[in-house]
Amino acid sequence: MCPNHGNVGDELLKHANMALMEAQQQNVPFQMYQPSMDGKAFDRLVLENHLHHALQKNELRVVYHPQVNIVTGQIQGLEALLRWDHPSYGSISPSQFIPIAENTGLIIPIGEWVLRTACRQLKEWHDQGLSSLGIAVNLSTRQFYSQDLIGTVQEILLETGLPPENLELEITESMTMNMEHVSKTLQDLKRLGCKIAIDDFGTRYSSLT
Repeated sequence: MCPNHGNVGDELLKHANMALMEAQQQNVPFQMYQPSMDGKAFDRLVLENHLHHALQKNELRVVYHPQVNIVTGQIQGLEALLRWDHPSYGSISPSQFIPIAENTGLIIPIGEWVLRTACRQLKEWHDQGLSSLGIAVNLSTRQFYSQDLIGTVQEILLETGLPPENLELEITESMTMNMEHVSKTLQDLKRLGCKIAIDDFGTRYSSLT
């Protein structure tokens, strides 16, 4: 707001952009600019620069959370989750770096790496006798709307030798707003033999359609 947050256009736009990034980071509809956001914006810029090289420097890793049948107590699957171990800052929360990866487009190569890594690891466990296990991998919004998604998934399945029925791809409810694109993409994934899950259903938008 002028003049509280600046008197000239460039300054107001800069501060408005900081508030926008803060709103995206906090997953809220809007934020008013605060001077403390200057430091956060600088931190985000530093993280963005480091994230560009994190994959090449082997700073990213995938951890696997078990999916347990609460009736039998047996592990019936795993969920692959991305983690970033920075050499200087230590473990960086996904809530910090995933929005940056989404906004910059880095989520496309990173997401592909996560999918390939998870499928390769599960195939190794299958070869060790744990053939009943499946794996769930989150798709980002940019991945889901990428023209290369189907080809990428198919290529990774062929490369790793993982049966498609053991791969579950998770999308969020907010990704399903464009039903025309969503329907075609889900049908194509279904034809590959993959499973689909809707993650966080009902936490934001809610549509059974």
